[in-house]
Amino acid sequence: MINKNSGMRLLAIYLIITGIVGLGGGIYLLVTGVTQLTPVSLTFAAVGLLISLLALIAGILILFDKGEVLKTELSPENGCVIDTKWKVGPLSYHACASEIGNEAVTHGMPMPELIIYDHVGFKGAYARTNLSFHFLGDFWNDRISSLIIVSGVWRFYRDEYYKGDSWDLGPGFYECFFKDKGPDDVISSFQSISLT
Repeated sequence: MINKNSGMRLLAIYLIITGIVGLGGGIYLLVTGVTQLTPVSLTFAAVGLLISLLALIAGILILFDKGEVLKTELSPENGCVIDTKWKVGPLSYHACASEIGNEAVTHGMPMPELIIYDHVGFKGAYARTNLSFHFLGDFWNDRISSLIIVSGVWRFYRDEYYKGDSWDLGPGFYECFFKDKGPDDVISSFQSISLT
């Protein structure tokens, strides 16, 4: 079975080989038969060379793509620390789905969910998550200015690892994050504390 990474690698290799063969054939044709080519044949040869060159470049770009995470994503690659001890009601964090072992827990409440924005008025970069974070990482630390809490009650902390001043907010649209309760751009960690 071919996974996404090996499939992309095969595509890259195919494009590189196609590009090299096409360029080689096109250059050979132009060099050896340039006096015998009609203007139409010359145009086709030039287009073929261009397509071969584009295939070669595309193959190289795919082959060397690092698959980097956007700097605005709430991800460990961006310095975020996910709370792996997270538990709210019947919900909890699991490192591996196959190791749960028990029958699935069902309940009538949605998973806690929120959307954070880096500018007032739901503008700028945003991230959506169901996870609790000990630290919001390089981009989001001290940067949240507005948010939408889709479900759950969330506690926001001034400092990392759930320390410092905190504010509890339930479902709603918070256009100017803490206008009445405190300043914007001071949150370093947050966690879901109850289901709604």
